[in-house]
Amino acid sequence: MPEEEQQSSGGGARREEPMAPTGATEQDEAEAARMANRFDIRRLIGAVFVLYGLILLALGIFGSHAVKTKAAGININLWTGIGMLIFGGLMIFWALARPVEPEPEETRGQGSGRIRRAPAT
Repeated sequence: MPEEEQQSSGGGARREEPMAPTGATEQDEAEAARMANRFDIRRLIGAVFVLYGLILLALGIFGSHAVKTKAAGININLWTGIGMLIFGGLMIFWALARPVEPEPEETRGQGSGRIRRAPAT
């Protein structure tokens, strides 16, 4: 049986072939990393939590006394707003402290990064 047929039928050892170069330069990789950082999910989640936290904080400070004391005398809007601000700030800090970086030159193109199954025994 030819080697190609063995590989397609699942039998035999698989040979890893190096991936073809993509033609991406260092500048292209850096630009892709900047775009990935701009739309990093941690930043988006952090921004939403900060926005809603500010709204709840404002409601907790400037809302009516009846609404403020409705939950067993606790100003729930104020405390939830503070918690959301803290969480949103931590998400944004995490995104800024650990940004997405381009793949190092020495490992670029060596694999897809996918998890592969172990060969059947």
